[in-house]
Amino acid sequence: MSQNNETILQQFADYFCALRYEDLPEDVVLKAKMLTLDLLGVAIAGVKMDFPRATIDYLASLRGVGQATLLGRKDKVPALHAALGNGVSGHALDMDDGYRFGGMHSGVAVIPAALAYAEMHNLDGRRLLLAIVAGYEICNRLARAMNPSHLSRGFHTTGTIGVMGAAAACGVLAGLDKAGMTSAMGLAALQGAGLLEILNDGAMTKPIHPGKAAMAGVLSVELAMRGAQGPVTALEGTKGFFKAMADEIQLDELFVDLGKHHCLIDQYIKLHAACRHIHPAIDGLLSVMKEHGLKFGDIDSVGVATYPVAVSFCGSTALPTTAEGAKFSTGYSVAMAAYYGDAGEDRYVQSVVAIKDIQALAARITSKVDDKWASAYPRQRGASLTIKTKQGNSFSIEVPLAKGEPEFPASDEDFIAKFRHNVEGQDLDTTEAMLRVLLALEKHKVTDLANLMANIRN
Repeated sequence: MSQNNETILQQFADYFCALRYEDLPEDVVLKAKMLTLDLLGVAIAGVKMDFPRATIDYLASLRGVGQATLLGRKDKVPALHAALGNGVSGHALDMDDGYRFGGMHSGVAVIPAALAYAEMHNLDGRRLLLAIVAGYEICNRLARAMNPSHLSRGFHTTGTIGVMGAAAACGVLAGLDKAGMTSAMGLAALQGAGLLEILNDGAMTKPIHPGKAAMAGVLSVELAMRGAQGPVTALEGTKGFFKAMADEIQLDELFVDLGKHHCLIDQYIKLHAACRHIHPAIDGLLSVMKEHGLKFGDIDSVGVATYPVAVSFCGSTALPTTAEGAKFSTGYSVAMAAYYGDAGEDRYVQSVVAIKDIQALAARITSKVDDKWASAYPRQRGASLTIKTKQGNSFSIEVPLAKGEPEFPASDEDFIAKFRHNVEGQDLDTTEAMLRVLLALEKHKVTDLANLMANIRN
């Protein structure tokens, strides 16, 4: 790959235009299929939530040219609207996959865009999987280069950087040449947006960030195909993405092992429906309770020591009043996991948030920054817990990484069990057929999957 005087987007475009399905290792293809399976399961569960439902109802009311499938509706909608709506549904549970070195949820921006674009053009599963791999590649590499500075500035990486992954994926599907791919990603960069103020207020609407990112990917490619030219220096230009959105950029590793190591492999999946920064604490508490036979009523207090981002995102002492807020409260999520024995998507509802016993324990759970975890972040995203019981006992545990990280991976069976749990309540024949198609996606047309998606109801 040439790196002479080319811009960053041009260098990525070189790579994406040369990428072929036959070049992908088996483990990369498998991971792409499992991440697509995971995201669709999460999105199917998400269509029942208030904000996705409002979004779906609005988008369906607009009608328009029927190009792609919007989860929750039988009739097809414009691909732009399908990408937007499915992206919103995919992030509503906060259970979509992520990348710990970049604070990035790549899949929820990339996959809805790629699905909508591939369905619109009647493409096959092999092309879709190739596009998804490409989308993750630029998302994760840029997110790693820009963070933690980008996050610290208050930007939601999934919305800001996700646009370029969505555009790359759709560009691969469209078969764009280098100039077209560069323009599409440049146009997408102009649309990257996402403010983390939603952690303080408006958490319900957080999924609009990846939804708009997915939509921008489709739009950018369609405009590039019609001759629109995005800025080739959109990232490193004097008034570009990097200057506007981060104080420190680590560019030295941006292209290291590109083509040899596929960043999609580094993706984690969530087995709890809370913010990822809370997962080590949930895993630790449930492990101690199981090992020592503790019940909810035995626990007097829990002290959580962790890394700074986890405390700033989720360590507030104020008890949440909404289900969305509960997903970003270490105290509440840990207390709820102790109460039920899990932190699944069906626990984050208003009736559970109102349970006084959970609130009482949550008020006795504290979070603080620990130097050990601060220095280990993001190589490790860990937590140390001290659990004190009402009987006067004290137990401690350290959790360097939550389950689902590539070093502590979820099994294929974990992926499938999570999917089946998330689609409960939908037609069983439909969801099992969807599972079979997803597990053999390289042998199917995308319309085989889309026809099943059309049977999902909100």
